[in-house]
Amino acid sequence: MQTTVKAVEFYVREMPMRMPFKFGNVTIDSQTALHVAMDVELADGRSARGWAADMLAPSWFDKDPDKPTAQKARELVAGAQVAAEAYCAAGADTAFGLWRAGYAAGKAWGTERGVNLLLASNGGALMERALLDALGLALGQSYFELLQGDVLGTDFAAIHPELAGVAPGDVLPAAPLQALHIRHTVGLVDPLSTADIAPAERLDDGLPQSLEEYVADQGVRYLKIKIGGDPQADYERLAAIAALIDGLDCRITLDGNEQYRDAGDLLVLLERLEAHCAALYGQMIYIEQPLDRAISLDPALVKDIRALADRRPMLIDEADEELDTFRRALDLGYTGVSSKSCKGLTKALANFALCQHLDAGRYFVSAEDLTTVPVVSLHQDLVHVAALGVDHLERNGHHYIRGLDHLSAHERGRCLAEHGDLYRAAGNSGFMDIREGRIAIGSLQVPGMGIGGIVDTGAMRPLASWLEEN
Repeated sequence: MQTTVKAVEFYVREMPMRMPFKFGNVTIDSQTALHVAMDVELADGRSARGWAADMLAPSWFDKDPDKPTAQKARELVAGAQVAAEAYCAAGADTAFGLWRAGYAAGKAWGTERGVNLLLASNGGALMERALLDALGLALGQSYFELLQGDVLGTDFAAIHPELAGVAPGDVLPAAPLQALHIRHTVGLVDPLSTADIAPAERLDDGLPQSLEEYVADQGVRYLKIKIGGDPQADYERLAAIAALIDGLDCRITLDGNEQYRDAGDLLVLLERLEAHCAALYGQMIYIEQPLDRAISLDPALVKDIRALADRRPMLIDEADEELDTFRRALDLGYTGVSSKSCKGLTKALANFALCQHLDAGRYFVSAEDLTTVPVVSLHQDLVHVAALGVDHLERNGHHYIRGLDHLSAHERGRCLAEHGDLYRAAGNSGFMDIREGRIAIGSLQVPGMGIGGIVDTGAMRPLASWLEEN
């Protein structure tokens, strides 16, 4: 399907957080989301406006402590602008062709500016989602239908040569999932038990606050636990969590956010957990990006990486900078890679296809997020994961940001009216409706990427205005 991008506009939505989020060496207490509106026209004259959004989380992409956060944020914005220019300049092409143009432009810009490729590719990932949303709206097809019908012209072999002749419909399930388990994020400063919360810090805002409350009130049984790189401190916190969930049938993932700079330290932690927290150790299904990206793909460490992977599957996240990174990581002993909207859907689809091609029982794609929140970033991520058939995914936006509060009354009303399976009303607002640790998402199977145009530009700021103050 030949498509031409006619125009791209940028908006910014700022939102407070109900509690601070600490991962790795970063703590954040407010969030800013960059929104993209893309107008497209098909060869037959049909047109539509698609949307995409990502949190400006610069210190996840670039952990250089000497670079100011404001500079990193501006680089994320600049990368999005570069990708937008590439999409507009490409003329009529398939969705895959436009994606390649945007990715190449971001990579060239990042190389020239000395910006790491993880950050440089985020702009193209934003444009890709806006394009897919618009294309689905113009054609009246959901994201899953676009993939199954190969409307996008996807060429997996351009990413992984061994996938020549493989189409998305060959590797995807027969239908998208209608419900998902949420994997609740436990940040490094999150309260574990309710008794840990000082009276002055108690939120009383209608949502759980401690891990104990999430387990009891929402029935979460999948946990993504942040670890900080100190084997002693990490052991003590994990032991406390083990005591809290003792007797529950849980699934655990650990996320190091690059904080371990010595594989031996992580091995010490795992050995101690096996010896003294056997139940939690047995519930652990994988370890996400524990090693600093500077060393995590170092061939000289292959023995250390394989020693860790022999204990629990290892996956890459922040180290996943280039299109072939996962393929190279497999040779070192990693077996998993994260699907994250901010890294790109086509890339995740290609990695998913590679896992199916090699050994779906051994190699896997996990579903992680970058604090996706309603409407745009959350819905897009959910329909993507549902299309892959991955039945549990990290969610932390419902935890750190209070429901639909950041949306306009119009947006809140439409979310509740059109997606009553995903949200529940609460006063003048609403929350994601988590029951027995699961969310229902069937209503998101609409044309486009689950958004249906539920975006109020009047509730956001044009990017130019925001940049004047930042």
